[in-house]
Amino acid sequence: MIKRVFNFLWQLPFMITGYLFTWLGPVITEIGSMAIFLLQVVKSTFQRPFEVREFIIHLYQVGIRSIPVVALAGIFVGAIVSIQFHYALSQFGAGALQYLGGVTTSGLLREVGPVLVSVMIAARVGAFITAELGTMKVTEQVDAVRCLGADPIRFLVVPRFLAVTVMIFILTILGLIIATAGGALSAYLLTDMGLSKYFASIRSLSAAWALSNGMLKSLLFGVLLSTVCCYKGLYTEGGSEGVGKAVNSCLVTSSIAIFLVDYIIARMASITFEVAERFLFFMEIP
Repeated sequence: MIKRVFNFLWQLPFMITGYLFTWLGPVITEIGSMAIFLLQVVKSTFQRPFEVREFIIHLYQVGIRSIPVVALAGIFVGAIVSIQFHYALSQFGAGALQYLGGVTTSGLLREVGPVLVSVMIAARVGAFITAELGTMKVTEQVDAVRCLGADPIRFLVVPRFLAVTVMIFILTILGLIIATAGGALSAYLLTDMGLSKYFASIRSLSAAWALSNGMLKSLLFGVLLSTVCCYKGLYTEGGSEGVGKAVNSCLVTSSIAIFLVDYIIARMASITFEVAERFLFFMEIP
């Protein structure tokens, strides 16, 4: 009995290591395949002819048709964040409430706005693009495009890739504006705070650093989402069941990638912000 326990404990680290490699192997392989796919898409973007008509169609499908959803979510998210920060700041006394507008807007710019819009587009548009390309793949329409002498990546993927990337950036700006208005309206109606007082602290607390951070995130999220949904759709296998699995995998993968990249950028931004503050502090010393 003791010998069996000893053998088990001796083999346990090797079993765990083998399990991790077994699980991480396909993940690493798929990440590498997506990276190669992204390079192919970027290369095909600069080749002619460019499918302008397809690009405009997907701009409409991704952007214009998503405006009502983004606007409605932006109003309520701005109001919710404003209410939550009002409760938190009220714990520090009435003097802290003068920073409500700046704190709320800074949080929306840095985190809530880009992540919210990207996840919503992933749920609404990413799944649609994956299902569309996946259906084309399993019904051999992609092979038919190749037989006609056209490049499927340039003809099918590039317009969708650029449309998702561009419209996530634009919708993020729109969502931030609407969310800021929703936060101000919530503060005015529910907390009796004047709009002038609410907007007074935005300029001091929501600096260009927070705005550039949010815009960088929206661009990277757009590239990530468009890469994942197009890759999952174009390499779908297994008929209609494979299309369903591809859509599910697209939503899970894109959501995890968005949150992971959001953490990495937030951490890098905090480090660079501290370095910039120290640099400016030393520059101000006579």
